[in-house]
Amino acid sequence: MEKYRNIRTIAFDADDTLWVNEPIFQQTQERLKALLAPYVAPEIFDEQLYATERNNLHLFGYGVKGFTLSMIETAIQLTNGKMDGRTAQQIIGMGKEMLEHPIELLDGVEETIEALAPYYELMIITKGDLFDQESKAARSGLAGRFRHIEVVSEKDEDTYRRVFQRHGISLSQVLMVGNSLKSDILPICRLGGKAVHVPYHISWVHEQVASHQMEGHDYDEIGNLRQLIRLLNPGQRPALEDVEVLIAGDGFHLRRFSHTDIPHVARYANNANIATRLQDRFPHPYTAQDARAFIDYTLNADMESIFAIDVEGQAVGSIGLIFQPDVYSISAELGYWLGEEFWGRGIATSAVGKMVQHAFSDLKLHRVFARVFSNNGASRRVLEKAGFRLEGNAREAVMKNGKVLNLLTFGILAGE
Repeated sequence: MEKYRNIRTIAFDADDTLWVNEPIFQQTQERLKALLAPYVAPEIFDEQLYATERNNLHLFGYGVKGFTLSMIETAIQLTNGKMDGRTAQQIIGMGKEMLEHPIELLDGVEETIEALAPYYELMIITKGDLFDQESKAARSGLAGRFRHIEVVSEKDEDTYRRVFQRHGISLSQVLMVGNSLKSDILPICRLGGKAVHVPYHISWVHEQVASHQMEGHDYDEIGNLRQLIRLLNPGQRPALEDVEVLIAGDGFHLRRFSHTDIPHVARYANNANIATRLQDRFPHPYTAQDARAFIDYTLNADMESIFAIDVEGQAVGSIGLIFQPDVYSISAELGYWLGEEFWGRGIATSAVGKMVQHAFSDLKLHRVFARVFSNNGASRRVLEKAGFRLEGNAREAVMKNGKVLNLLTFGILAGE
């Protein structure tokens, strides 16, 4: 949908959006109700427990630990202080069982996260106990897909504003996805942001809102998280400013970088034989921190279109176009690097050809040029095989590793 074209970050709620949560609370509540059945009618128990939880939120916050303390307090109240230590121990045991409950991902979650991760920065914003929520994220098997995991005490306009500001995320480029109209959708709508509601069949009474409270707020609703893939359609047109394509090659393909590429980029870029052919801004040694900084840059670059060279699911290199300003805007400079163990396979030449086609067919550029050091015969051959012509030789224009070198410029025009 066009309304999501500029989205770069997708923030997900966790409980009952990514994995099962509320049914665990309700099952435990039913167990406590049965335990206290000799003392109180079922409907009175439900009302009293919720009243206690609501009154304790400002002290205990959200989550299993606060819920367990509220269960104990409710049991003491409803038994007029007659609850014995054994009953208290049973309630504490219920709380521990909740904390140790296996993580059950909701239908479509894993598929959706895998589909969106290459194109968007993903994050979690969830309420609850820090240790419990971090534990659930780790046990879910999804934690590595999320750039940030934020556990907050409340989800309101001020909280969302602070979270996005802290991470340098523009509200105009973020989409919030969650099951709670009160916590996930309404605050974002009030801030003027975009949200997608994924209803869950069970909802805690504290999270329920009257229909009139949502009137006038613009948000979409889907029945299953995997429908988010179809809604955003990332494979055909990811929500980035310049034209995005997935380019298939022989034994490789070009795609957008994601933070899951950090270890692979750090591995293949950490090579003196690559660094010696590039500008000094390409560091050596090349660390994971350098890889993260580079990928952060590629995901936010306004004047470049940068792709990962992917071989069998690993980012083994990079190729991109640097758009030129002012009267030079019909041109772009091509740059690339490739892991040494993939040299000699024709990947670099083919990738250059694919990027040139992308530049002329999709980006409607008129000229692509590349500059190489005079001692870099391999890159010169790659460019010549891809149809580039030598346009100039800037004598003694650069110094690399203590050597003064000429700088060769190669170019290709759209008609060529």
